[in-house]
Order: sequence, then C-alpha cells, then structure tokens
Amino acid sequence: MRSAEFPPDEGQRLGALYRYNVLDTEREEIFDELTELAATICDAPIALVSLIDQSRQWFKARIGLAAHETARSVSFCAHAILQPGLFVVPDTLLDSRFANNPLVTGAPNIRFYAGAPLFSEDGHGLGTLCVIDSVPRELTTQQKKALLVLRTHVQKLLELRLKSRQLVELNGELEAFNYMASHDLRAPLRAVKGFAEILYTDHSAGLVEEARGLIRRILDASNRMDQLIVDLLNLARVSRVTPEFVRVDLSKIAHEVAADLKRLQSARKVEINIEPNLVVLGDTGLLRSVIENLLGNAWKFTVQRAPARIEFRSERVNGKLQFVVQDNGAGFDMAYTSKLFQPFQRLHSGAAYPGTGVGLSIVKRIVERHGGTIWADATPGDGATFRFTLSKCELGEDFVV
Repeated sequence: MRSAEFPPDEGQRLGALYRYNVLDTEREEIFDELTELAATICDAPIALVSLIDQSRQWFKARIGLAAHETARSVSFCAHAILQPGLFVVPDTLLDSRFANNPLVTGAPNIRFYAGAPLFSEDGHGLGTLCVIDSVPRELTTQQKKALLVLRTHVQKLLELRLKSRQLVELNGELEAFNYMASHDLRAPLRAVKGFAEILYTDHSAGLVEEARGLIRRILDASNRMDQLIVDLLNLARVSRVTPEFVRVDLSKIAHEVAADLKRLQSARKVEINIEPNLVVLGDTGLLRSVIENLLGNAWKFTVQRAPARIEFRSERVNGKLQFVVQDNGAGFDMAYTSKLFQPFQRLHSGAAYPGTGVGLSIVKRIVERHGGTIWADATPGDGATFRFTLSKCELGEDFVV
C-alpha cells in the first residue's frame, strides 16, 4: 500500500477546508440526495462526499457505508485531490498503491473506485464525490460525465453554505454596528452638540465673531453627522425588517407628509397635487418612508422655484400601474443617473440642497422588496420625475383587510 503524498499547497488547502466550517457537522439532506444520485447513475453500492482533513477523511454524505470517517493514510480520495480530473481505479488488486490497503483486504472490500475531486474557489483540493464498488469495473462515458456534473453541484453547495454562514455573521456584525451607532456614537455626538449649544446660547456675548463662527460650524457638523447616522440606521433597517403586507393608502400618507412639510416651512408657496385613492398592498412603515423621501426631495429641490409645483399621481402603462412623483425643481443631468440610487451619491451642491445622499437608496430597496422598480427622468433646471411600480402589490377587487 502507498499512502497519498501531501499536496504542495497542504497548509493553504487545510485553511480553505476549515474556512467552510463543514467538518463534523450534521447530515444535510441536499448533500445526501446528490450522493444518492451519484450512486444511482453509476450503479454503485457506495457513494460518498469525502473531505480530506489533516489526518483523516470525513464523510459529509454517505450512501451504503456506516463509517463516519477513516484514516487519511488509507484514503483513496487523498490520491484523487492531487489531480484535477476524474480519478479511477478499475481494479484495486491490480494497483500496487491499493492492493494491500485495509479497505481493500477488509470491509468495505473496495475493488473499484472513481472520485471526482472537489475544489475551493481558489483551487485547493477539499475532497471528492466518489463511488465505490466491491467488484472491478469501469464507468461509461456518460457516467463519468454525470459524476463530474454532480461534483460541480457539490462544490456550489459548499460555496453556498459558506456564503450563507458569512451572511449570518455579517448580519450579526451589522446588528452590533447598529447598536454602537445608536448608543456609543450618538451619545458623545449629542454631548458635543449640547456643549456647543450652551456655549453659543449662554456665552457667545463674550466671544469674538470668529469663535462664534467656529461654534456654529461645530453645531452644523454635529447635525449633519447625527442625520447621517440616522440615515445609515434606516438603510440597514430596510434590509433586515420583514415586511407586513396590509392595505396601504398612499394618497393619505402623501397628504400627511405634505402637511408636515408645509408646517416646517410655512412661508413657502408650493402647489402640491395628490391623486386620491391610490391604495396598494404593502408594508405601511416602509411605504411611508418611500413617500417621505420622494416628496421630501421634490420639496427640497423646488426651493428656488416660484411657483413650486409637486404632483403625486398614477399612470397605467402597458397594463402596469406606475406611481409618479413630479416636480418643477432643479432637476439633474441624466448622464449621472447611474449614481442616483447609490448611497452617499449627490448630484447637487450640499450647500444649496443639504442632505446625506442616502434617501433614494432607501427608496430603491423598499420598492424592490415590494416586487417593484424605480427610475427617474429629469432635465437640469426643469424638474424631475420619479416613477416606481409595486407590481406584486396591486389590490384585486376581492381584497379584504
């Protein structure tokens, strides 16, 4: 018997294997099903998904074999990962590497082996999808091809499993960041802002104009940073929240948002037209955020227009309902439309039109979570039109809340 040599990338190979965090995990039905399919197609009594550890081979899935693992020194799969293609031993008794292997001379009495090596995305050998028989034989061309195809699916499952775990870890990190942003960041920021307000309110008379100007800059920067943290939290929340779909009156929400905007800047003369009875199926809080952001943007970018006009209406195009928010404000250059819905991308001066550049990113995520899309048309100096669909959320006549 001759044990397989360690591959030249053994250290990196083990690192890649451990990164998948799959060794000694519970059986998973989808791996078992692929292994059973390999056994059926190749007409073999034993099929395995075998992973080569430092001193053992461990079976993530096994058909026709009771053992969970064997020593690496007697492993056929350890030979298979040393080359890229299918590794086939038609008759183990005629191969000096395996003739006196205890897995050949004793249970499970291997006489035939075919292993399709599994590789990580960066090319390190992890193990095999293999089939085993107790009699010498060959695979047909079609069986070889099928075994390689199934190998590819096992590799994809391992990658998917890894990415799912990384996503869970990332979500945990995001939760930790959200807590830190809500408490550890905002608390000292509020303290800085509070002290600056005290200085400006109670002690500005004794300060020179330059000092008062610096305090005002501290207050402005604190307000901007606080708003940025709030927007980041809202952006993260959209991705985490599970929408609760109920009957939502977008027209009613739009009227409420418009009233709030007018109260905040009562001196402005803005004509806001809202189509009645725009009712959909969706998440009330999330869709309110869509309306707040779109109407808020229209309000902000019409500040230099007299008269300013904002409209919220619907249109049916090719049988699909579209919701439209249109204004006669600053507009933008369509050459930059690809940046429009990306976080922190701004198409206008922050001095003229303050904001963090996160709002439209939030809108896009919410619309997509409702099965829709959003896009915009604009002309610099001649207003902007935002259209969005909620294609899975139109109410049928028989909808009852």
